[in-house]
Amino acid sequence: MKKFLLLISFLFLSTLSFAQFHFGIGGGGSQGVGDLSPFSNLGYSAYLELGYNAGEKWDGILSGHVNAFAAVPVDPSLTHVWYQVPIMASGRYYIIGKEGTLFHPYVQGGIGGVKTYFLQHRGTGQDPKPIDDFWSFGIRGGVGATVAIFNLQLNYLYSGQYQGYTLGAVDFTVGFYF
Repeated sequence: MKKFLLLISFLFLSTLSFAQFHFGIGGGGSQGVGDLSPFSNLGYSAYLELGYNAGEKWDGILSGHVNAFAAVPVDPSLTHVWYQVPIMASGRYYIIGKEGTLFHPYVQGGIGGVKTYFLQHRGTGQDPKPIDDFWSFGIRGGVGATVAIFNLQLNYLYSGQYQGYTLGAVDFTVGFYF
């Protein structure tokens, strides 16, 4: 318990040191939107980010996410799973400056590539059958806030089309910001 408290104290105080680089990791929920929404249930989202403090109100960020959601119909043999893996270069603008407070709301936007995997369930104990995987251009926008060492985000991802259907996702994540 002492080590855990020491670690939390160190991480909390390290956010006050105003280092040029930061690291973030987190996870949460994800939902397909656009033409994908009728075919998906709530899924999960996870991310890693590396950021650079570009000024009092700006950060430059390189991030990798995973969004996963499944369509689970009445007949389990028709179950499909989508994985989206966006790799983004983003900018984050802090509405309130980063000095003098532990609460920092922001807006962010980014562009990059999105690797999408489309899989079909094949039954219990069997690997899913890959139907397709492809790269597409992606745009991500969102809002969030850092609170001490925590990072809360709500993002929308547009990742192009698949056979005429628009692909997109909304995710809400909670993470650590070092």
